[in-house]
Amino acid sequence: MVGQPDHRRTHLLQAALKRRGLAPARIVDYTTLLDEPQRFADAVSGSVVVKLDSPGESAALHDALLHRGWIRNGEQGPPPKPLAHAELANQHLWYAGFAGLLQTLHRVAGDARWLNPPGDILRMCDKWRCQQDLIAAGVVAPPLLGLIDGYDALRRLSEQHDCDRIFVKARYGSSAAGVLAYRHHRDGREVAYASTSIIEGAKDPHLFNTLAPKRYTDRRSIAALIDALAIQGAYVERWIAKPRAPGHAGHHFDLRVVAFEGEPRQRVARIADRPMTNLHLGNRRGDPQALLDATETSVIEDRVRKAAAVFAKSAMIGFDLIPGREACHVLEANAFGDLLPGLRWHGADAYDDQAAWVAGHDEQDRNAA
Repeated sequence: MVGQPDHRRTHLLQAALKRRGLAPARIVDYTTLLDEPQRFADAVSGSVVVKLDSPGESAALHDALLHRGWIRNGEQGPPPKPLAHAELANQHLWYAGFAGLLQTLHRVAGDARWLNPPGDILRMCDKWRCQQDLIAAGVVAPPLLGLIDGYDALRRLSEQHDCDRIFVKARYGSSAAGVLAYRHHRDGREVAYASTSIIEGAKDPHLFNTLAPKRYTDRRSIAALIDALAIQGAYVERWIAKPRAPGHAGHHFDLRVVAFEGEPRQRVARIADRPMTNLHLGNRRGDPQALLDATETSVIEDRVRKAAAVFAKSAMIGFDLIPGREACHVLEANAFGDLLPGLRWHGADAYDDQAAWVAGHDEQDRNAA
């Protein structure tokens, strides 16, 4: 496993392997591999299975990937400074650094078998490309309006597509980072909801992730926020309304469904009274069975299967969806969408499924010996 030794993701997988009676996974730290990729080649010598886990929640690793991306892209000017806590900046450089690392690991991997291969992970981490691939495969998703380089481009696309409700999304963001819900009223009023705050400095504005999403109504602030997001890579899509959550007045919901080997498994409703439903923002978990009927559940499961087929080489994908009896929209495919502690499907959580996958490969190796 390539990840972070002390992260809860690592502990959850190790616990699942232990429950299955399997040896613990060998952990190789991303930070080490940035300077010594040969360590990965040594670790995967022979026929082994590999999980590339999320590189998130490590400030040192994030800064190192930013710097590596700056070098890889041949950027002009001084290298990026280390980010302050919760700061959102240079996501395009982070992606370039991460892509370079994963491509190097793929080259030296030999006969390694991936839970999710590097190519699929990079497709899913590029949200714009991911949505394009899903739509090209016939998966229903919010219509894409285009890439933007700032607020003025958003307004042009809004008018061109006659669309006054739009989601702005960071191309290389994760979770709700860099996501903004925008509405332009016919009377000229504008409103935006974002889990990002902006601090306008003497030279350039600085963006920070916040667990308390904010509502913006001042056009200048909205424009500054969108401009700052667009510098890092951003796109816009049509805002699809989420269904109301029965029993929760004034709330709506969407779903996270984990697919494993192409089949829908663990699932949870995310209930909110604001546009962003991410659970880490303090929104509520809900039981999908209490919110969906049999027809809606069947539509969702079929949609997940079709979306998972777009990344057929990947065993584990988290999908965010807006349910509906006819049109179920796929909002996102997440290569690291398994961190849902306590969420089970037929008694197994996402890490139990991964441990079973490892056991299956071990059995194949024994039978082939």
